[in-house]
Amino acid sequence: MKFLRLCFIASATTLLVSACGSDSGTGSGSGGNPTIDPTSRALKPVGSDSEFYTALSQALKSQSSGDGAIAFVTAESDSASASDNSSSTSGGGSSGNETTSTNVQEQGVDEQDWVKQNAAGDELFVLKSEYNSNYIPEPLDDALALSARSSIAIPQSYTSQLRILSLDDETPDSTSVIDFDLNLEGRYAQGFYLYENAGSASVYVTASGTNYWSFWNDSAAFTGVDSLITRVNVANSAAPAIDASFAFDGQMVSSRRIGKHLFFVSRYYPALPGIQPWTQSAEDWAAQVDSADLSTVLPKYYVNGSDTGTQLINPSQCFVADNNSTDSYYSPDIITLGVIDLETMQLNDSECFLGATETLYASANAVFLATTRYDYSSGPVDGNGTAIDTDNADLPADIIWRDPRVDTDIHQFDIQSGQLSYEGSGKVDGHLGWNALRKPFRMSEQNGYLRVATMNDEQGPGHSPILMTVLKSNGQGALETVSSLPNAQKTAHIGKPGEQLYASRFVGNRAYLVTFRQTDPLYVIDLTEPSNPGIAGELEIEGYSDYLHPVSENYLLGIGRDAYADGDRGALVQGMKLSLFNVSDPTAPAEIQSMLIGQRGTSSAVLNDHRAIGIQAATDAHPLRISFGIDVYGDVGGARPTDIESATRYYDYNYSGLHGFDVRVGADAEIISRGVLRVETSNPFGSGYGQDRSVMLNNAVYYIRDSKVYAAHWDDLSNSSVAR
Repeated sequence: MKFLRLCFIASATTLLVSACGSDSGTGSGSGGNPTIDPTSRALKPVGSDSEFYTALSQALKSQSSGDGAIAFVTAESDSASASDNSSSTSGGGSSGNETTSTNVQEQGVDEQDWVKQNAAGDELFVLKSEYNSNYIPEPLDDALALSARSSIAIPQSYTSQLRILSLDDETPDSTSVIDFDLNLEGRYAQGFYLYENAGSASVYVTASGTNYWSFWNDSAAFTGVDSLITRVNVANSAAPAIDASFAFDGQMVSSRRIGKHLFFVSRYYPALPGIQPWTQSAEDWAAQVDSADLSTVLPKYYVNGSDTGTQLINPSQCFVADNNSTDSYYSPDIITLGVIDLETMQLNDSECFLGATETLYASANAVFLATTRYDYSSGPVDGNGTAIDTDNADLPADIIWRDPRVDTDIHQFDIQSGQLSYEGSGKVDGHLGWNALRKPFRMSEQNGYLRVATMNDEQGPGHSPILMTVLKSNGQGALETVSSLPNAQKTAHIGKPGEQLYASRFVGNRAYLVTFRQTDPLYVIDLTEPSNPGIAGELEIEGYSDYLHPVSENYLLGIGRDAYADGDRGALVQGMKLSLFNVSDPTAPAEIQSMLIGQRGTSSAVLNDHRAIGIQAATDAHPLRISFGIDVYGDVGGARPTDIESATRYYDYNYSGLHGFDVRVGADAEIISRGVLRVETSNPFGSGYGQDRSVMLNNAVYYIRDSKVYAAHWDDLSNSSVAR
């Protein structure tokens, strides 16, 4: 088994890494940071246990009394690399039924979810995890040895259940087969996978413990937390049974399934027993670290509930980032990228590194881990460019406060037959945003090239709000920048001043990017030549898209919000908006139809989670079908405001329900509303809010809200069955 470890480096005065352009810093819109050599992000083996423990010791010591200043931005958890990286939209079981599958970013790369439909389409699996309101966490005792299994009890804070229902598309209706209680030992269920093979079928539920004493961006948040993958045999859906489990120390950040292999990334903080660093002096903490046996605080994994753990990493085979600075340090958090064989529930392989990671993106060929870095080391200057000591109470009138430097580390691990191999590391200027589920959509691997769209925090003249970077491994441990936009030859900015990146989608040799502040510019980026990308076209319309779905080669469906432009103050978001774009001519993208639903206050889970949309592929008998839940406020017709008074008005809640649409392409391209399956009239904020899902079986559609299942015929959505 191979192991890797990565360490992120910063000087003791560094707190934020901010960069806004190409590595070469050549373009007028780049604002790049040429002082950071992307090859310095590459990993090197430590060579021995002692070298690894030295790096870990240095990282732990840096935590006390504000030593060091690097900041990693981490987000709460957060394909088949073909020429068309469109999402997987259709199941199609051996029975010939028209079914649906989880709407994913990349074909062939499955994502965990709360709802799954079997390949035949006649069984539905729904996961429910509820907080135990009677649970009150006890204060954390600093004297505890904070190891996930040996020293701190996992709080019984959540109860989880797997619902299995049979689907009848003729009636249509659903019938509850069983509500199966899952023993996850109080952990919070994050989602599950359904893996079917050679007549067998199993559900794999992922869950993590919860630390109530810290926040996600603190290393301490990962103290005493472990994660669990539980296998439930559902070959006989009437008698499901837990037959295997795989637990490991640390918080699961994200995961993906490719065939029988489950790829996961976890973050683990190796807390020492006794007084913690934030409660004592740097000298006392350093002495405590020096006297500790660090081999006793490394992460372990446990198979089938065993109390005897196996070490998850091999220190001598770990990697660290190249470090030529004497005053830099490593983050003590241990990131592990692991591969589990779902048929044997054994760990196939793993790689690991010191530091942090917030985003996992996977193609069929590789897994990429991304980490945002902020650096305030440049500091403020006066009008002459001279550095200013901010400890001085008499600050000059001409002080210039600089934005932090922001860039993103990216690490590539190639995958083959369930094995991992480190390919290289690099960096891109800017960051991937703040929405954990949108971040992977900012990246796309095709034919060995990684295309990355990032947001630039460095605003103003000469700085493009959005940056596009193309990377490729040089075969020697580095992801080198092949090209970037803007650049010296192509200076046009992506986005207008103050705009941020909303929807992003890579489809074949194009990237579609939606920016927004007042109006919605849809940019088409031509990536046909990776070494020479360019802006092919731009479309400016009212509102914006949060999600883009490739309907065909020439059409995109955008789902987002309408908006009312309000001068210098930006825009006021309104109700839901669907847009059908014709992109057959990339130089002249066109919105050929839009549809408004509801008014200000209207919302949908699909605005934040692409898995909330149900999609049934087009056939000779019908066009593409899509469905998703909407909480409608005000008029369902969604009249556009005509003045600031109507734009700022909040409307009363109307109803919640599943909306269905046909999407046609070609000569009669259009969006057709098929009606609404209404399920709520008084409370849009149930315990399952945000987890709305829908699946389809032939001409029947099933709406899952708060783990209840409603059924209707596609031609008569208003006539639904009783909730099951």
